[in-house]
Amino acid sequence: MLRINVRRSTGGSHPASRVVPVTLLLVTLALCGCSRESGQPSQPAEPAAGGLEASGEEILIGAIDEVVAIADWAGSLSAVPPGEGIAAGTTGVEADSVYVYGELTPDGFGAVVTERHGYPKGLLLISVRRSFGRNGGIVSEVKRYVTNESFAADLPQQSVSSEVLPLMRDTIVTHVVRNGNVETYTFRLPVVTRTVNQVDNSVQVTSRFALNGAIVSEVSDGLGTLIRRTLSSALPSGALETRTEYPGGRWRTVSTLGRADGSILREITSGQ
Repeated sequence: MLRINVRRSTGGSHPASRVVPVTLLLVTLALCGCSRESGQPSQPAEPAAGGLEASGEEILIGAIDEVVAIADWAGSLSAVPPGEGIAAGTTGVEADSVYVYGELTPDGFGAVVTERHGYPKGLLLISVRRSFGRNGGIVSEVKRYVTNESFAADLPQQSVSSEVLPLMRDTIVTHVVRNGNVETYTFRLPVVTRTVNQVDNSVQVTSRFALNGAIVSEVSDGLGTLIRRTLSSALPSGALETRTEYPGGRWRTVSTLGRADGSILREITSGQ
């Protein structure tokens, strides 16, 4: 059972939760227009817990999809009474939990943290991702732990830090620090994923590219009809902002900023 618990500055340590179903998806990556430069000689990397080392495309997709997910959670939170949790679903494995809360980085940036405790293939995996804005870029710091002891001691098996920099048109530059190795990925063509719903075989295609200092994620169906368009960017304050536009003119903008007391400052506006 997947539970997403939200840590609030006014709530207790064991918030309540509600359960809703989640449909499992099969994702196929289309790797497009990427060149890679390495800041250090290539070395054999330690396999990531639960799978192989992520590619540059996967790192970019993970960072941007996390920002969009944070905005979706923030939108849900606005209608939830204090002290209650949000969202949940079924994974078909052992109990998983996700905690969402605010935090300040050592440099003083307000980050939104998603802390995931799961059991892929029956083995413990704790993943902590910090997402925040810095100098116009979207920063994503991920640490993975395979034991409770290493998590308590902050000794991750794998550590990956990425900074996604959208240029004015098309090109996305991603700087990655992975287990001490520095890499730069330049995406000059859209990065595309094709998602197939295993229940009804419906298809969603997501295309990600840069435009005017934001990362655009356009989601369409299998026939090319636009479902939604999301622009993700970093504000001068360090907050992350997403603007989601739908056919017909409806839109919603969400900005999120983590704070030192564990709370998340959220500003949500919408219109037609």
